Amino acid sequence: MIRFTIFGIPVEIQPWFWVILAVIGSSFGRIGASANEALVVALFVIAGGLSIFVHELGHALTGKYFRARPHVVLHGFGGHTAFPGARFTRMQSFVQTAAGPVVQLILGGIAFGVLLSPLEFSPMFKAFIYFLFSVSVFWALLNLIPVFPLDGGQMLAAALGPQRRKLCLQISIAAAVIGAILLWKFGIGIFMPIFLLFFAWQNYQELRDNGY
Repeated sequence: MIRFTIFGIPVEIQPWFWVILAVIGSSFGRIGASANEALVVALFVIAGGLSIFVHELGHALTGKYFRARPHVVLHGFGGHTAFPGARFTRMQSFVQTAAGPVVQLILGGIAFGVLLSPLEFSPMFKAFIYFLFSVSVFWALLNLIPVFPLDGGQMLAAALGPQRRKLCLQISIAAAVIGAILLWKFGIGIFMPIFLLFFAWQNYQELRDNGY
C-alpha cells in the first residue's frame, strides 16, 4: 500500500492497481517481446498509472476548488475520488465530474503531440508515450459513456437532476448494453463489456427496487 499527499490531497494506491495494469500490459509486452517484454509491461504500468492518477487528480482539484476535502484511491479497477461530507450543487457536481476525463484527454493530446514531433526519441520512450496516449484517450472516452456510475453517468444525473432519476437510469441501461455490444464487436476485450453489463444490471435493480 502506498500513501502520500499531493496538493494537500491524500492519495492511496492499492497493490491490485499495479497488478491489474501489469495483466493488461502483458498483451503489449508480448507484442514487443523482441525488445524486452518485461520493460514494455513496466512502461505500460507507469504510463497507465500516471494517466489514471491525472484523471483522479482532475476530480480532486476541482472538488477542492469547490471547498470539498477530496481523497483519492487507486484500486484494482481504476480509481475513485471521494469527497466526505461534501455538498455540491448540480453544476458543481457536473464540472467536478467532467474535470477527470477532460484533463486526461488533455494529457492524451500532449502525448499525441509528442508522437508527432519531428524530434528523435528512443523506441522505449516512444512506447511509453504511445501507452500514455492510448490509455488516456481510451479511459477518458470510456468514462464519458452515460452509464452510472461512470463519469458520464454521473454527469447525466447532475444534468437531469434527482427528479428525473428514472430517465437517467433508463438511459444508463441502454447506453451500457449498446456500449458492451460495440466494445465486444470491435475486439476491445471481454472485461469492459462485462463491466458495462454489470452496471446495466445495477441500474435495472435500482429501477426495480424503487418502483420506477
